[in-house]
Order: sequence, then structure tokens, then C-alpha cells
Amino acid sequence: MILNIIYDTLERFDLLKGQAHMKKFLKFAVIGICSLVFFDSNCVTLKVTCRAKGVELKLFQEAINQWIKLTGDQHKVEIVTLPHSSNECFALYKQWLSAESFDVDILQMDFPWIGAFGDILIDLNQFYKDGEIDKDDIFTTIKNNMHFNGNMVALPAYTDCEVMYYRKDLLKKYNRSVPNSWQELYETAKFIQKQERKSNNRFYGYIFQAKAFEMLTCNFVQLIDTFGGAVINREGRAVVDSQECVDALVLLINCLKNASTRSVLNYSEEEARGLFQSGNALFMSSWPYAWSLMNDPSTSVSGRIGVMPIPTGNMEKGKSSGVIGGWFFTVSKFSKHGAVAADLVKFLTSKEQHKFRAEFAYAPAYKSLYKDPEILKKNSFFSVLSDSLENAVARPSSTFGKDYPRASHEIFNLINTALTESLEEVSVEKIAKKYLGRLNRRLNKIIDRQKDSKKKKSSEGIFQKLKDILGTSSESN
Repeated sequence: MILNIIYDTLERFDLLKGQAHMKKFLKFAVIGICSLVFFDSNCVTLKVTCRAKGVELKLFQEAINQWIKLTGDQHKVEIVTLPHSSNECFALYKQWLSAESFDVDILQMDFPWIGAFGDILIDLNQFYKDGEIDKDDIFTTIKNNMHFNGNMVALPAYTDCEVMYYRKDLLKKYNRSVPNSWQELYETAKFIQKQERKSNNRFYGYIFQAKAFEMLTCNFVQLIDTFGGAVINREGRAVVDSQECVDALVLLINCLKNASTRSVLNYSEEEARGLFQSGNALFMSSWPYAWSLMNDPSTSVSGRIGVMPIPTGNMEKGKSSGVIGGWFFTVSKFSKHGAVAADLVKFLTSKEQHKFRAEFAYAPAYKSLYKDPEILKKNSFFSVLSDSLENAVARPSSTFGKDYPRASHEIFNLINTALTESLEEVSVEKIAKKYLGRLNRRLNKIIDRQKDSKKKKSSEGIFQKLKDILGTSSESN
């Protein structure tokens, strides 16, 4: 329509003079130019990465379809399904970014990756009006991780904080109360495992994820926080060889040896959920998403599950804690359709979409939604989760930045190895000290390498400035 009006106007004022073939050529030229001017930014195909854990892919596909309809079916969106393992996702992103061409517009990113990929992400502030994103309602720890070098490069798709699932019916059966400390949990798990195994030799007291991947880093970080320990101290040095950290690892080793199965050494979230959901475990630490799946009427534990915060390890120094997690949506600087991609990100991360996903136990990043009666009716444990999010501990991604994946790799590999070796070693404290000492040295080595690299860049910058000054002086002479 618009193209015909432009062409007819040119012809009416006799602006298309010459032979017929020239008119035909000019008409196609006008159509081509106008197509670029009027339609390139309005009819685009976006590529979006998305994970397929639980019902995540289904929920985001539905949200994307809603957005397409709201835009008048102008756009198309292709979803690139990511591997289940976050480590594999990270490796895939690195592979894509090292390629000469990169055609994915929107990247779904894990909580600690913003520092690693921040320099290739678009500042989303340029596409949103002031106050359009209710930042004040977002949990502080999440809000702090939305930025890179002062730019808002990410918005939360959902947040996460580990919680402890337990069987209400079994605690009642054996007249045991919900534990407040790790030691109470360990003793309860060991006792009920022994009792249940009289009729079910596949039953375990406590299951967790100890496979050598990112989830084990999460479990380790939150465990040492409950004991009053830390990965990094205020001076920016690794301190995982502290007595608090040793005590935490000893507890985990004892759980593995006396109240769990060695299979957890190869468990990610879904394997652990499968065992708990089949009715063969008393306690399980995991993310909130598992709640709705395990309470499906088809499962053997539906309606018999309780949720508590991760217990305290040291009543004096530690606290009830949970590691903060969650995934963000970001827009790549390589995208040719930044504005359109940013609009889709705004829709996917809106408070309304967070509320919708909360029905399926995907934890909202907005504090006000934890007081929403409709959400609490569907997920009563969100009142527990809200407190956990306020007290959550973050993985040390801010310290390690682009080197965080390397640091995390050291953590989960060495902890997995320590747990494995503990099955054959009598002295669990000896194992804990041995591997935590090794881990501490390796983490500090990464930190020292970072400092050396910064010093080198700084000296190179000063040297370059001197060269520029000297070069300018010689030219002026």
C-alpha cells in the first residue's frame, strides 16, 4: 500500500521519465529502499535461547506466543533449546561467541554469568522509560547482579534459592520434628533411613546433588554459609580452608556415608527429584521448581511434602541459608534487532509473567508477589522462600568475574573428589582438610593471576600514554 502510493506520486509528477525498462528499474529500486526503511525494524525473526528443565521451555514458549500476538503477529521467534547442564550451556555460549558470526539475539543466562559475558551484552536502559522496570521491588541480591560496568544488561526470568524438601508423613510416623540444624537433620535422616529400610532397602535419609557440576558449587557455598564460613573474605582472599568450612564438609561426608547413596555423586537436580518423587527419600535439597512437579497427583508423594529453609550448621556463627540462583534474559550486542529483542525481554521478565510462572513454582524476583494471595494459595511454601531469599548467599562471581567458571570448576571437582575418596577413607576430617587446603590454594592462584593481569594492563596503558606524549612532542618539533 505505502509502496504503491510512493510510486504513483512519483509517476503523477512525471518524476519517472525515460524508457519503460528504466521505469521498471526505478520502481523496483523504490520498493527495495522503502522495504528497508519501513519494514526491516518491524518484521524480524528473533532467536532466543531457553532451557528445558521441568516445564520451563513450555512456559516461555507460551509467553513468547503471547508477545507475538500483542505485536500484531509482526515478528517470528525461534527458540534454541539449551543443554540441561549449566556447565554445558556456558561452554556452548563460549563456542558461539568465539565464532566469526553470532546470530542469537536473546540469551538466557545463569546468575553468575553476567560478569563473564557482560561486555557483549546491550545496555537495556536505552530501550526503557524511567520507572518502566520496578527495580525497587526486585530482591537486592538479584538487582545487584543485573548490572555490568554500570549498565543494566540483564533482567530476571525467575529467581532461585535452594530449600529443603521433606516427607511430612514420615516425620509424623516416627514422631520426629522438623529439624532446625544440620546435625538434627543428619540424625533424623540416619534414624528414619534405618527404620524404613526394614521394608524398603532403596530408601535413603537425605539426597542431594554431588555431581561434578555447578549445582555442587551451589550446595557447597550455601553449606559453608550455614556454618559461618565463606569462600572469599573481606580482603578478597579465598578462605575455604577455615575450620567452619572443614566442619561443613565433614557434615556432608557423614551424610553421604551414613544417610544417603553414593549415586548422588552423579546426581544433578532431575536425578535427585526422581528418587525423592518415587517415595525413596526423607530429605532433599533442591530448587523451588521441583515443588509443583512432585505435587502432581500422579506422583507417590503428592500432598505429603513439606518445605523448610536450609538448616543452620553452627548456631552461633552460621545461619539458616540458601544459595541464590536464577536465570536472566539478556540481549547480545551482535543482535541486529536490539530494540525488538529488548521489548521481548521486557515482556518475558514483566511482573505479570513472573506471577504466571509462580503458579508452576518458578520463584518470582519481585518481593511483592510473595504477598499475593493467589500465589500463596498455589505455593504455600513461598512464605518460607521469601525469608530464604532475604538471607541468601551468592556464589563468588563478583570476585572472580570472567574467571568464575574456572573457580567454580575447581570447587565442584575437588568437592566431588573429596566425597568420592571419603567412601574409602576412615578419617573424614583428614579428607576435608586435605581437599579444602588444595582448593584454597587454587582459588587464590586464580585471584593472584587476575591481579597480575590488571597490573600488566595498567602498566601497558601508562607506557602507551608515554609513547603517545613522546610521539606528539617529536611531531611538534
